[in-house]
Amino acid sequence: MHLVGLQGERERVGRLLAGARDGQGAALLVRGEAGIGKSALLGAAAEQAAGLPVLALRARGHEAEAGIPSGGLADLLEPVLGLRDRLPAVQARALGGALGLEPPAPADREALPLAVLTLLREAAREQPVVVLVDDVQWLGRHARLALGYAARRLSGPGIVLLLAARAGHGVEDDLAGVEVLDLRPLARDDAFALVRQATSDGPLVDAVARRVVDAAAGNPRALLELPGLLDPEQRAGREPLPWLLPAPPALHEQHAVALAALAPATRTALLCAAAMASGRTDVLDAGLAELGLDAGALAPAERAGLLTVGSRATFRHPLLRAVVYHAAPAAERRRVHAALSVVSPDRGRRAWHAALAAVAPDEALATAMEAAAQDPETRGEQAVVAQGLARAAQLSQDPDAKVRRRLAAAAAWIRAGFPVQALATLEATERAGVAEGVPAARLRGLRGRAELQLGATATALADLVGAARAAEAAGDPGLAARLVLEAGGAQALAGEAGARVRLATTAAALARTARDPLACALADGLRAHAHAIIGEEEAAAPLLDRALPVLLDAGRALLDVPAEVPVAAALAAAWLERPEPAAALLDRLVLAAREARAPAQLVAPLWARALLDVRRGRWSAALADAREAHDVALTGGLDGPRAVAAATVALAEALRGDGDAAREHAKAALALTEAEAGSATAVLAHHALGLDALGRGDAELAGEWLDRAARIAGAARLGRSIIAFGADRVEAHARAGRSAAAHEALEAFADGAGGGRWALAALARCRGLLATGADHEDHFETALADHERERQPWERARTLLAYGERLRRERRRADAREMLVGALASFERLGSDAWAERTRIELRATGQGAVRTAPATTAPEPTPEALAAAGLDELTPHELQIARLVSYGMTNREVAGKLFLSPKTIEYHLSSIYRKLGLRSRTQLAKLVASEVPGLAGQAAA
Repeated sequence: MHLVGLQGERERVGRLLAGARDGQGAALLVRGEAGIGKSALLGAAAEQAAGLPVLALRARGHEAEAGIPSGGLADLLEPVLGLRDRLPAVQARALGGALGLEPPAPADREALPLAVLTLLREAAREQPVVVLVDDVQWLGRHARLALGYAARRLSGPGIVLLLAARAGHGVEDDLAGVEVLDLRPLARDDAFALVRQATSDGPLVDAVARRVVDAAAGNPRALLELPGLLDPEQRAGREPLPWLLPAPPALHEQHAVALAALAPATRTALLCAAAMASGRTDVLDAGLAELGLDAGALAPAERAGLLTVGSRATFRHPLLRAVVYHAAPAAERRRVHAALSVVSPDRGRRAWHAALAAVAPDEALATAMEAAAQDPETRGEQAVVAQGLARAAQLSQDPDAKVRRRLAAAAAWIRAGFPVQALATLEATERAGVAEGVPAARLRGLRGRAELQLGATATALADLVGAARAAEAAGDPGLAARLVLEAGGAQALAGEAGARVRLATTAAALARTARDPLACALADGLRAHAHAIIGEEEAAAPLLDRALPVLLDAGRALLDVPAEVPVAAALAAAWLERPEPAAALLDRLVLAAREARAPAQLVAPLWARALLDVRRGRWSAALADAREAHDVALTGGLDGPRAVAAATVALAEALRGDGDAAREHAKAALALTEAEAGSATAVLAHHALGLDALGRGDAELAGEWLDRAARIAGAARLGRSIIAFGADRVEAHARAGRSAAAHEALEAFADGAGGGRWALAALARCRGLLATGADHEDHFETALADHERERQPWERARTLLAYGERLRRERRRADAREMLVGALASFERLGSDAWAERTRIELRATGQGAVRTAPATTAPEPTPEALAAAGLDELTPHELQIARLVSYGMTNREVAGKLFLSPKTIEYHLSSIYRKLGLRSRTQLAKLVASEVPGLAGQAAA
């Protein structure tokens, strides 16, 4: 029994029951569609009545007994029939005749309603009475009329009638005048809460839960039953969902009679509407004509309330479309798809319908299906592309074409984030036979990519390198180059940096042989990253100069390699302190993945952009990107990408002071990666744990975590990575009173920092922390000047805090307060709660009372944008992503496509965003996002 979202309704019913106890009378008709929660509400009322001093009379209508005029009355009144002798003779005889206790008399029907009312009043003389009747629409007509008569005349004390019925079936006429409580579909938040309860067959990942919520359209029964119709792999997001989710069996049963009553022509017309993707009436009319039907064939279904026909044909409930489609015989579905394949205006949809109509292999149709699935102008999400290519393979007559299409389907499954489905496709292809040489190399390479997504890094690397050798031996250096690049991308976050350099160098040589400019650029970007991470900036810079122009112009071509490969070039640019081209490349990668609806290609550029925004102090944007990357990886079971995404989320959460979440995500990242093998992901996760401990004031624990990060980085020759955590490590040891360890950490930081301005500023702060003489001021002032020039709000606030602490210890309280107030203002703006609290403690130690981080001034009434600015951080990361995309001028439908959601979901979240921020328009939202996340205004819709 579900009661989610029914709190208000339960309270209303509870007041009626309490009224019965206190001698008041009332009647209420609870009305709604099947599965909406009527029975649950009456069940809750029955439980509540059981705890009250009342007599509860219960009954339920049954469809099979609906033709019995007084059906249901006997069950309802049986507990009080002993009071029949108190009724007037005419009424007693009418009641006895209706219930079959004695032969009926001609006038009984007119006397029956009054007899029922009188019997209830007699029962109420002894104790209050609560009447609970479910499925009133299936009671006999005389029984319904009697209940309606009684409900309208409950002036007597202590009688409450609670009736539940579906709309229609003549109920409204028979119960006219009775107060109605209409149950509405659940709100999305309540729908998600309810669908989470349907976990007996395994939990649902978020993306699957969203599809179920969209399909159920707020119907509680559907929300509870739909997950059980999916297999475990579908619920876990490892296998795709069908294009049209099945409907619960109860819904099939509910509509079976109504559908069977329709003429065959009308059922076929309904099936045609259900089989269409768009529901456009002009296409539907053309399809009906192709089937030999006219547009009027749908009229009976429209009169029956099954759908409405305007510019589009829309089913009354989304699941009703599934009922109509799945209830039709397979042969009839094929006939309808064949008709739609002729009349659909879109080439891709024509091919899809033709493929669904086919019963035997057809090479011409397979070719058309392959072209439609891969058409860059019409193709949709990658899972749909994969399904189209798989169907093309099924229709293939040419064995070589069948293998090619299966391999293309596997590649699309990988881009869509379904590695398990990809591996199943590859295994089936291998069992059917694959020619040696290039086809076998492609298959092994794809297997490596799928294994990499599942987190099997060592196995994936072996397959990718082996496939590259096979491709080179077969005379295809271009394919070999791409496969080696993929191996290098896998190494970018796991393994020793020198191996990365060797792989990238090999890829570059193969790419030059193949005269593949994009592969050359990707190889240069990968080499630049490997050299930058080990501190060889002079080698990295010219490689990056060659790579970036080509990669920035590559567009969708970058989707043909795992995103980690071009992301390596963006990270190299970040290491070399070129944030603008790094951000531009990452934005393009995000945009390309969104437009292609390729979730697996979205994860790496999102977490990389989050790391870049962390450094630039754009923490809300960083957390939104990092969490989206993590959610996409988690949904698809992509354990490899999820590890680094989880570590990135942990870092952003640690900065903001969300310690519990930061520790949970960091430890999840470590569980997914082999920390002792020298993983950059492990370094990032340990950094997050250290930063969290440092923010909480546990300097000793922070030092332990950051020492581990340093050991892992050293073992993997990731020396340059120390600039990310080196300053934190120095501060942790200094605050823990370990002077020798702090100076050792400072020396290591100085050796790894190179000539980068960002690192030099942090290095100056560390020297100020450890300085024993008056020269500490010079170090702090140097750091502040560098922070200001490089626009590093977080680092500048850290330096102000450290400087202020030092000045306070020297009893220079006024100077210390000036530094600390500036630090507090920055920490509060960034949302760094733990560091802000540390700063407040320092301020109180200077004698400062209540702290104002901004001077009080008389100003005009703030605009909605200004009022909302302080609340942008109140948005969830998901809401912030939507706000960002809307701020680019996108429609709800465009945003939905880029975030793999439905337009209704976007509309729901947008309403929440406006409410939280106090805004009224998209224009206000765009201004706010541009002001709070500098640099976003005018970007491509990434």
